[in-house]
Amino acid sequence: MKTKSLIAIIFSILVLVVALFLILNKSKKATETSSEIAVGTKLLVNELPLSERPFTVLVPHSTNKLFTFVTINANKALAATLDIEYLSGDLLKGARATLETPISNPYIKAIILGSCSTGGKCSFDKDLKSGALKLKLNFADQKVTHVLKGDFVFITGQNNLPDGKVIFTPSKATTNENLILLNSFGLPKAVNKEILLYPIVISSVGDKSIVGSLSINQAGVTGVEIYDGQNYQPLKYAEKEGVLTIAINNKPWSMKAEITRDDEKGSKESLNLYLLGPIVLYK
Repeated sequence: MKTKSLIAIIFSILVLVVALFLILNKSKKATETSSEIAVGTKLLVNELPLSERPFTVLVPHSTNKLFTFVTINANKALAATLDIEYLSGDLLKGARATLETPISNPYIKAIILGSCSTGGKCSFDKDLKSGALKLKLNFADQKVTHVLKGDFVFITGQNNLPDGKVIFTPSKATTNENLILLNSFGLPKAVNKEILLYPIVISSVGDKSIVGSLSINQAGVTGVEIYDGQNYQPLKYAEKEGVLTIAINNKPWSMKAEITRDDEKGSKESLNLYLLGPIVLYK
């Protein structure tokens, strides 16, 4: 009897120890999860200093079936996600991606303007107009999520950014060119002056000069420069009642890239990405 009582006591103690272990372990996991959720719960939209923002662009493709997303210096972040919305006719389309970590620099990804089935059959969007790009960044030393948000337009479908601040009117020679006008968030090379509005980029599928008139609604500008792939060069402009007019006749600079074509069953493609700008406005 004494032996049975001892066994019962030991068994009860073991049950209590196991139960206590499970409760503590569950509590620990809950605390860890809460901490993970807390990191990045607060969203700061376009509050990241310009010097810390990655230079981010969308570049059209000659097929018009996709564009290439490029971000430079996003590798400073521990994690990043991309959200893109755009209008195809009257329909709102979109794409979402999580940047693989550690984030490569530059980070380059082809994004289909449409959708593909598991069997590999794809359909592509037409009548492309305007869109919005959101890049969410989490940094190691900050318990917030920084959101960079900006607009872009396919110039053949719409020539003004949705905020009404920037309009590009292409010349006859450029009218049918596959161009994207956008806010690039950050800069490929730092400047030592304060910038107004946001960096402006026009991306292209080729090295042909981009010709047209750029109208920017921004008061207080004392100077304008354009990045040529290596340095910033002065750009002439006229100003009237807070509206700048700039005659554009510039060749874009280029960077080499390799993309994965999901619309071509994952095949690789090497290409040049062509960029005019960014154009920066100095206070």
